[in-house]
Formats: sequence, structure tokens, C-alpha cells
Amino acid sequence: RREARELFRGASSAVGGGGNDPGMEQLMRERNAIDNSMKSANSVLNQAASVRSELRTQGASLRGVTGTMAAIAGNIPGLNGLIDKIRKKRQQDDKVVTGVVAACILFTLWYLFG
Repeated sequence: RREARELFRGASSAVGGGGNDPGMEQLMRERNAIDNSMKSANSVLNQAASVRSELRTQGASLRGVTGTMAAIAGNIPGLNGLIDKIRKKRQQDDKVVTGVVAACILFTLWYLFG
């Protein structure tokens, strides 16, 4: 409360004749720094809200595309078989990569502690 009174008193004296109180100048600098920080935080929060909205819109679009692709795949008889073969090949590749990574980790552990 005392600082607030001094701040207001300093503001009125600054308007009247430019007070030279260093404490008051420090308080004013701190107040300006806090105001700038609040403006920056609000800007970042607004940007995050905008990004969130855009991501939700993109998610809805992608869900719509997935449904459309499923409908197209259902209409073309050979496409389901092709998609299944691609999926199985990808799973097989994932298993190979997993095995290689596991072997590398085990070799590294054996080398470090063996």
C-alpha cells in the first residue's frame, strides 16, 4: 500500500515537475517490465489458441479423408487386397527394424559392460 501511494504521489509529482526519486523510477521500470511480460504472455496464449483451432480443423479434415478412402476401398474389389498386402509388408518391415535396433542396443550394452 505504501508503495502504491508513493507510486501515485510520484506520478503526480512527475506530471508537475519530474521527480528524481530513484526508488520510484525502479518501481516504474518494474511495472513496465511486468506489463511487457503480460503482453508477451497474452500474445503467446492467443497464438497457441489459434494453432489449437487449426489443428482441430485439420484433424476433422483428415478424419473425413479416411472415411472417404474407406468408402472407395470398399467399392473397388481388388483394392482391399492390395491395402492388406501393403499393411502386412509394413508390419514385416517394422519387425525387422525393431530387431535391428534391439540388436544394436544389446551389442552396445555388451560392449560397455562386458
